[in-house]
Amino acid sequence: MFPPPTVLCIDDDVLLLAIRKALLESNDFRVFTAENGPTGLEIANREHIEVVILDYQMPGMDGGTVAKELRRIRPDLAILLSSGLREIPESLLAIVDGVVPKGSSFDDLKKEIARVTVVRKRPFEQISQKDSEMTKHIEHFRGFVSSKQLPPFRRKRAR
Repeated sequence: MFPPPTVLCIDDDVLLLAIRKALLESNDFRVFTAENGPTGLEIANREHIEVVILDYQMPGMDGGTVAKELRRIRPDLAILLSSGLREIPESLLAIVDGVVPKGSSFDDLKKEIARVTVVRKRPFEQISQKDSEMTKHIEHFRGFVSSKQLPPFRRKRAR
C-alpha cells in the first residue's frame, strides 16, 4: 500500500483550511495550506506536492489563474477544484483533474484525491479518450448530483 499523497490546500477561508488540514492529517496525509494563490504557488514550487485542492473564488488571484500557473510550473500535479458555484467555466474544467463541491463529505474528498492521484501516476498512453472523458466529467459528479447536496454544475459556454 502506498502512503497517502502530500496535499496542498489553497483557500482564503481560514476556518475551512484548518478543518480540512485536521481531517486530512488525521488520515495520515501530509498537508500544506495557503490562504491565497501566490503563497500556494510558492509552496508548490518549494515542496513535493502531489495534489492541490484549490478554491475557485479568492480575492486577488482567483483559482482559475492559480490553476493555469500550477499547470505551467508543475504539470505533474493533480488539481482538484473546490467550489460552491453552480457554473464553472469550461476553460477551467479543462485544466483541473476534478471538482469537489464545497460541502461534500470527507469520504468523497478522499475518493477524489485517490482517483486523481492514480490517474496522474498512470503513463499518458494508458489513458484512453473514453477513460479520461468519463473520469473528468461524469464520475466525480455522480454522487453529488444524486444526493442533491448541491445543484448540478452547469458549464459556461466559451465565448
